[in-house]
Amino acid sequence: MVRELAGKGVEVDAEDGAGRTALTVALAFGQEAAARALLEAGAGVNAGTGRRPLHAAAEKGIVEMVRELVGKGVEVDAEDGEGRTALTVALAFGQEAVARALLEAGAGVNAGTGRRPFHAAAEKGMVEMVRELAGKGAEVDAEDGEGRTALTVALAFGQEAAARALLEAGAGVNAGTGQRPLHAAAMKGMEEMVRELVEKSTEVDAEDGERRTALTVALAFGQEAAARALLEAGAGVNAGTGRRPLHMAAERGLVEMVRELVGKAEILQLVQE
Repeated sequence: MVRELAGKGVEVDAEDGAGRTALTVALAFGQEAAARALLEAGAGVNAGTGRRPLHAAAEKGIVEMVRELVGKGVEVDAEDGEGRTALTVALAFGQEAVARALLEAGAGVNAGTGRRPFHAAAEKGMVEMVRELAGKGAEVDAEDGEGRTALTVALAFGQEAAARALLEAGAGVNAGTGQRPLHAAAMKGMEEMVRELVEKSTEVDAEDGERRTALTVALAFGQEAAARALLEAGAGVNAGTGRRPLHMAAERGLVEMVRELVGKAEILQLVQE
């Protein structure tokens, strides 16, 4: 039917309401044979003001089609409506084989004005890909749209192995203008990672975008072990210009932690006096 419509003069690169061509739609639904018929009919590999064919093929993990599109002159680092390149999309959907095909085709490891490839690989816990991107010059402390580095993203999704790979690659423990690595580790209750970050000179009382310290965040999520690790590291019981640790412990009903915080506050007051 695709061939018949093309033979009747259909506009092969016409867009739908989302700015997609028929080629993009075919690939988005995994219809490889239809996509090839469209290419035979002259479909543009870079056509469409919305999602691009390469992004659709990357998401579906259609490696051979990705290579074919590259061979036909596709813009490998073109962005979708979210500022993502096809490489970022491939990694966001765990399509490692496609990601490697794109890297072989010259995809930029730092390309894209939205989410970066590094962040997507970190979220998925793709340790070897994290190392590969770092080796190719990925900006290890680049921020996503929320001001988070790849290290923060890895920790926020509980990807400890990926986080360690990022630290090995030189990721900054205090980097990022949004959520910090220490806050993400505290939120997830990653006690050992909290200790490791603190040892690497993390600013233990730094605030996040909501003016909370990592201690407050740990308590907000009921992560008592992480909270104790922070207290051992010298976290301030009265630190933060937003919600305080004691308020969060009270809200969560952490009775022993409430007593501990009050006791530390009383000791601090005596020392100051």
